Amino acid sequence: MDKKRVVIDACCTLNLLATARELEIVESLGLLLLETPQVSREPLFLTTAPDEDGVRRKEPASTGALRSAGCLETHALDTEALVDAFVTCALRIKDTDASCIALAGVMKVPLVTDDRKERNVAADIFPGIELISTLDLVHDAASSLQWSAGELVEVSSNLRWRGNFEPPKRDPRRDWYVALLERARIAPP
Repeated sequence: MDKKRVVIDACCTLNLLATARELEIVESLGLLLLETPQVSREPLFLTTAPDEDGVRRKEPASTGALRSAGCLETHALDTEALVDAFVTCALRIKDTDASCIALAGVMKVPLVTDDRKERNVAADIFPGIELISTLDLVHDAASSLQWSAGELVEVSSNLRWRGNFEPPKRDPRRDWYVALLERARIAPP
């Protein structure tokens, strides 16, 4: 079965890694994640939950498991259409985000991003582009994998603490996520 190709930005990659179930999520949804060279060079760090003194620490993160499983590939902006789209996008947004928008738009595949400005620029330059959020991925994987309430609480807790994840105010799945945090006894962001 062919995997569904989607372009993922740096923040959503980090969010996916924060769940500690990135491979399970991506495989359950049948996805092939595409990143750009600009995104692949971004350093990835997760944070720990607060310790007894409320201190949180950074720890390095890796996309190695996704890459080894054939679920993440880096795609160069190596055609005239991709370069032109990148230049157009880069006039309005930072280069890493512009590269993701250009790749998704030219390839006509969904873009995984939570960033409001990135979503707006993508929709303006490539009308009809499909936009997917971190919570879309987690929600759909949870349904596909039939995660228990405990597993959902663990994933949402990991997402909040390890990824410092705060869902966009307009994300339709925000209330679902906040309810999971409340079950985990974590104050909503």
